Amino acid sequence: MRVLTIMMILAVFAIIGCKSNSQKKSLSGTFTKQSKSEYSTASDTLIITPSTQSNNSYEIERRTGFQKIRNGELQAKEYKTEKWQSSWSEDKQVLSETEYGRQITPSIDGNSVTLKNTLYQKIK
Repeated sequence: MRVLTIMMILAVFAIIGCKSNSQKKSLSGTFTKQSKSEYSTASDTLIITPSTQSNNSYEIERRTGFQKIRNGELQAKEYKTEKWQSSWSEDKQVLSETEYGRQITPSIDGNSVTLKNTLYQKIK
């Protein structure tokens, strides 16, 4: 009876471990969005990778390329890159960055993430 109880406890821990690993895998990836207005065009990319510092820590790299439109003509393309650290909150199901309060929420299927009110689609 005691062996059966120990095996059941180990099975529960194994299931919990698999669940947290699958969540971590779905958070990683490259996500993109494109936008256009009468004043500019832009492409925005988020690259989310697990950090080597801890299990719940992620590195986020945001790459933005944009072109201003002045008098109906596209200007030269400009680029911005920023990097930050975030941590995964299992309770809230969100990646949080503390310096600026940015939060990234992954979709249930892992094919998209939301930063503020902006939806990014997974490309790889």
